Order: sequence, then C-alpha cells, then structure tokens
Amino acid sequence: MGIKETIHKHKRFIMYGLISVFVTVIDVIVCRVCERFSPLVVANTIGVVTGFIIQYFLTAKHVYNTRSKKSFLLFLATFLLNLLMANGIVFVLRELVFKGSTELIPFFVSKGASIVFPFFITYYIRKKIMPSEEAPRDE
Repeated sequence: MGIKETIHKHKRFIMYGLISVFVTVIDVIVCRVCERFSPLVVANTIGVVTGFIIQYFLTAKHVYNTRSKKSFLLFLATFLLNLLMANGIVFVLRELVFKGSTELIPFFVSKGASIVFPFFITYYIRKKIMPSEEAPRDE
C-alpha cells in the first residue's frame, strides 16, 4: 500500500491528530498562563476545557461529520472521561513524582503525558460510539 492509499485509509485519524495538535498548543498555553494565578488542577482544567470547545467544533465537522445533540452528548461524556484521566495524570506526576515542582520540565512531562495517553483512549472510544450517518467510518 502506498503513501496516498495509507493517508486516504486513515484520513479521519490523521485529521483527528492534526486537530488535536492544534488544540494541544492552545491547551498548553492556556494552562501555563493559568498556573500563574490558579491551582495546578484548576489551571489544567481551564486549558482542557478550552481545548474541548475548539476540538468539538473542528472534529464534528472534519472527523465525525455530525453535529447532532446525541453526538455532542457523546463527545461531552468522553471529554469528561478525558478530563478525569488528564487531571489524574497531571496531579500524580506533578505532586507525587516531581514533588510539587513548578519548573518547566516537570510541566511539559506531566502535560505531555496527560495529553498522549487520553488522546488514544478517547479517539478509539469516540470512533466506536459517535454517530456518523453522513460518511462511513474508516479503520
């Protein structure tokens, strides 16, 4: 299988990944700024919620091709699962592993882990449960 066929076959996953990278940049910036004036988990939550709002609209249009009430509720439910995972990872890494450090390296390690692990779990859950009447799903 050539590159063109591979890209076509995994188009939705690639688009989801690109949108997630964009949203991640926004999330990290918002989170780092918010850490200056709010507690760690609150700052992370503000960043993740900001990303959720942007990601919902972009993925509803470019990945799942749906904007129904049901799709929003499913997206919201998986977002809440994602938020719990992300905050848990940030808390454990920053507070327990890095002993409450506010340095840049612990920030990026904890934020990175809180993005990567929930990303894959959430994508595959959404892929299985999101309604997509307008376009067939790919693997």
